[in-house]
Amino acid sequence: MPQSNIKSFVEKLTQAIADNNSLLCVGLDPDPHSYPAHFPETIDAAALTAWGKSLIEQTCDLVCCYKPNFAFYEQFGPAGLEALQQTIAAAPKDIPVLLDVKRGDIGSTAAAYARAAFEVWGADAVTLNPYLGQDSVAPFLAYPGKMAFVLDYTSNPSAAEVQEFGAPDEPLFERIARRSGTWGNAKQIGLVVGATHPHALSRIRQLCAGACWILAPGIGSQGGNLSAALEAGLDQDGSGLIIPVSRNIIYAKDPRAKTLTLRGQINQLRQRIQENRQADSSHIDLILSLHALDCIQFGNFTLSSGQQSPIYIDLRNITASPAILQQIAHAYANMVRSLTFNRLAAVPYAALAIGTAVSLTTRHPLIYPRKEKKKYGTRRHVEGKFAPGETVVVIEDLVTSGGSVLNAINTLEDAGLKILDVVALINREQGGREALAKKGYQLHTLFTLPDILNTLHQAKRISPAQFKKVMQYLERQG
Repeated sequence: MPQSNIKSFVEKLTQAIADNNSLLCVGLDPDPHSYPAHFPETIDAAALTAWGKSLIEQTCDLVCCYKPNFAFYEQFGPAGLEALQQTIAAAPKDIPVLLDVKRGDIGSTAAAYARAAFEVWGADAVTLNPYLGQDSVAPFLAYPGKMAFVLDYTSNPSAAEVQEFGAPDEPLFERIARRSGTWGNAKQIGLVVGATHPHALSRIRQLCAGACWILAPGIGSQGGNLSAALEAGLDQDGSGLIIPVSRNIIYAKDPRAKTLTLRGQINQLRQRIQENRQADSSHIDLILSLHALDCIQFGNFTLSSGQQSPIYIDLRNITASPAILQQIAHAYANMVRSLTFNRLAAVPYAALAIGTAVSLTTRHPLIYPRKEKKKYGTRRHVEGKFAPGETVVVIEDLVTSGGSVLNAINTLEDAGLKILDVVALINREQGGREALAKKGYQLHTLFTLPDILNTLHQAKRISPAQFKKVMQYLERQG
């Protein structure tokens, strides 16, 4: 049995992820039959060991794990098994080795398999077949610090034939995920879920509540979509996922360069996904804050367009909270950052406070079209300094049919200004975007009404009956 002072698989893994900034795992699959140019003519233990050691030396500062496949070594008999043992021993002590062996048996047989994997071959973790239930996994969990990755939804094309079997509300792969989670803790049990099946990755991540490690094979030769797999499988911290790649790295012309490129791609996508998730979290907080300020109300209302609505948005209340107004201003600032314009133009009246806050945040000057014609003084229809021919971005609070925005745009264009873009906090999705697009204007919004409803419903701020009533109203309007 391993000594208690030896680092566990999870300890090694998390440290390697941090030290090497990598979720990439290199699979070691010696296959001279398919790739003869990468091996000498005579295949013996020394040749196989040298091949594996070379790959480890080239990539050990770029990966989080190594995954030798037992079958590719076993095919060479005793020489292959000797090479497997020496290759695992050659891995740096701070990088874990996951032996891809897919064992599945019970009793003394399973115990013998566990003894071989951990005591003879020196692996830190294994892959296991759960078909025989908990009995086939328990002997492996008897080794402190070791981990078992249970086959859940495999990456091969015909996996669904078996793994989607069962009732629609609990196909087999979901049952395996639930049951295996009771066999050991999150440092003992992981799951194998193919990157070729993002829907399964997403579901398993949801079932695990972010608390499990997932080995996601299928990137590279099997055609898995890296972006979709990361989006579906990463936990809330942007981790929890091991991406094994074998052939695309180990048989590349320059394995180190290929590893470096793949690690970079993974990290770039991880960063983008985390940024998007943070933005989504911020948006959820903002919606809940708007509801708390009574900016979002439910009942029976008549809109400015004359339409009847069971929901009413009144953003004039945001002035009651400078912090929320500032948060909204930053959201608008992010939306206008990529646009080309000279000035901001706020639609009166509700958007005037927002426009002022956005102007202060972005340092862009603000003008506004008057809602009614001025009959005294300068009699100007547009207040603020501007020059004809300048481009302005129109700031609105929310867009329903688009009528009020188009009226403001007409006033601005009559003054010689050019408008390309309209930016609003909320799109009620009741024809406004289409009406603006028909006139050549592009609408940019932070939320739609369904976004707001879903958030309030999930947060239990509104009842299922309220949610259903408003959603049905929106469907009729659509």
